[in-house]
Amino acid sequence: MNAHVIVEEPPRVERGAVLVQDSHLVRVTGADERAVRELAAAYADRFATSRGPWDTADLCHTANAGRSPQEYVTAVHGRDAAELAENLRAVAAGRLPVGVAGSGTRAPDPAPTGHAALAELVRTGYTGVDWPALSVPGARTTDLPTYPFAPGRHWHMHTEATAPAEDTPPEAYRATWREEALPQEAQAAPGTVRLVVTDPALHEALTAELRLYGAHVAGTEAEADTVLMVDATPPGQEPDLSTFWARVAKTLKALPPHGRLLWAACHGAAVRPGEHASLRPGTAAQAMAVAAACAESRIAHAVVHLDPSEPAEARARVLAAEYAALRQGGESTVAAHRAGVRYVPDTSPVRPGRAYEVRPDGYYLVTGGLGAIGRRLVERLIDRGARHIGIVGRSALDPGRSQTLRALATRAEVVYRSCDVADAPALTAVVGELDARWGRLRGVVHCSGGVNAFGAMRRRPWADAARVVTPKTDGSLHAVRLAQDRGADFAVLTSSLAGTHADAGRGLVDYSLANAYQLALAEREHGPATAVTAHAWPNWTGVGMAADAGFAAAHSLDATEAEAAFFGHLLTGGAVVLPGHAPAAPPASPADTPETREPGPGTRTVIPAPATGRDRTALRAHVRDAFLHVLGDDPGDRPLRGLGLDSLVIAELATALEQRAGRTVDPSLLMRARTADELAAELAATAAGPPEAGAGPAVPADATGATALSLLLRPLLTDGGDGVTP
Repeated sequence: MNAHVIVEEPPRVERGAVLVQDSHLVRVTGADERAVRELAAAYADRFATSRGPWDTADLCHTANAGRSPQEYVTAVHGRDAAELAENLRAVAAGRLPVGVAGSGTRAPDPAPTGHAALAELVRTGYTGVDWPALSVPGARTTDLPTYPFAPGRHWHMHTEATAPAEDTPPEAYRATWREEALPQEAQAAPGTVRLVVTDPALHEALTAELRLYGAHVAGTEAEADTVLMVDATPPGQEPDLSTFWARVAKTLKALPPHGRLLWAACHGAAVRPGEHASLRPGTAAQAMAVAAACAESRIAHAVVHLDPSEPAEARARVLAAEYAALRQGGESTVAAHRAGVRYVPDTSPVRPGRAYEVRPDGYYLVTGGLGAIGRRLVERLIDRGARHIGIVGRSALDPGRSQTLRALATRAEVVYRSCDVADAPALTAVVGELDARWGRLRGVVHCSGGVNAFGAMRRRPWADAARVVTPKTDGSLHAVRLAQDRGADFAVLTSSLAGTHADAGRGLVDYSLANAYQLALAEREHGPATAVTAHAWPNWTGVGMAADAGFAAAHSLDATEAEAAFFGHLLTGGAVVLPGHAPAAPPASPADTPETREPGPGTRTVIPAPATGRDRTALRAHVRDAFLHVLGDDPGDRPLRGLGLDSLVIAELATALEQRAGRTVDPSLLMRARTADELAAELAATAAGPPEAGAGPAVPADATGATALSLLLRPLLTDGGDGVTP
């Protein structure tokens, strides 16, 4: 039997009088920052086609009241659809910030009612807006673009991938610069600025320029919401890194939670052809350290590379404009100015340099050659024909190193000398001995280095940082000079992605500084006679530690890929960045059963026994004190997940709790507990015991949600000796 139903169009509901609305507020929310910015772009296109005030009101109502709130959020305001579309495109382009819901500051009392003020609060993570109440009476749900789901494959394709040729180097790139103007909206930036500028002419010109933007110049950091620092190193000299370290650490301690830091210098970046010769590696290292330290402390910042040929007045105009952009946009930036043109960092692919044939005559010097990476490279040099290799390391030979040396000596003539590469006379003496023994120095591979445990820059004294920095700054300079003076074919510095990515330096700012120095040194010293190359390595999986894909996250190379990259870019010259990739997950171990597997971040554990009220009260006070010490804020009853805890913060909180509670604290409790009260309850229920003497900050397991670049550095903590994983 057939049936037919005729459905008539519903009667048209007439709107009231012509809508008059002074301004609108639009919320954009998503599961991550990428989704928010993509959705903002789609919203902008739809608002641009608005058919009038009522259509605009419907779109705002749909976005604000018709979409479920998610973890990341931002908001824009505007007088009409065109202005809303323009501001939504600013979100899509990254010029307006995206906040984490629940992590923002509390609204002032009374709460703001203007759309502009509310939009600014929402961008910090504020969640106290009554969104349905903002809808125009009579507004209806309409056709707003849907959520941009993340594309990705989640099934196994039963095809065999063609393996790359063994000697084909993986992807690599160089850091470059491209022109980009300042945001047009950076016009007025009222605020309070503390100037750390020793040049009287620049200080005077900068004060006048800042006042044009409505800023007030303060006398101390405590009075300021922004600190503007200009490096004072005289031309032709390298900066004093210890003074710099103390100055930045003091500034970060004094800045308010939502403060900003603008740091500027000359000769810290080679932006245009011909600038490499005047590059100061120490200044480039400072710039990277500022970015890493601000990322670590969640401080919005700008790093500005000034044009040394411009007068004080021109540099003051540049700095004032960058301050206004930082103040208004809130986004952290790196920029360079040359002859009135503004540049921002970019990348370009780099092809391998000319092929190098390892020579059996003469010798090769490898510093840190008995560490994990150094030993592997020594073996590959021998495989390719090297017959004489000198190895230098700070440590005396122990049974393990002696056994390694004996194994290498069965394949080539290998000599080990204990020597600190930062001691130039001692290193020269060792090389003089090897010259007399084997003749010409063919090449130098500098693998020496180490790493401190995770810890915030503002609480790490320079004496501790110097132990990481000196082998990679002084040691690299001495290794390069030896290679150049003796006419070696190459000098290679094993550096790290921590020298190029600010996020990778959080908790390891000293390591980030040291590696940035190496990369800039290679850019300056590379020449036709001796190729000087610094490799910014990701994690080498399976070398120096048990292979674990979680450590490498999205930045990893297996040993075969890394060795192909090393020899492929032996003579490339300058800084070569090797971003790596996410490795395939290792096969499950037969012993990896639910009974033996560690609980993941979403696993709830059983509390063994109820704690007394006194224990819980005391531990709640300890939890409060630890959060105040590390984050400057007691979370109260807010969800801990919304605080944005990462590996560094978790390690610091665990250490602070151990110091206050007098017991060992499992960092996973900080990831499982939903609130501070629940954390105190679980601590009270955990068997008490004093922390191990001298134990450093605990590093959480890789399934914690910590950032990928922080995780890839964790293998550094497991490999002692002279040659650590990059």
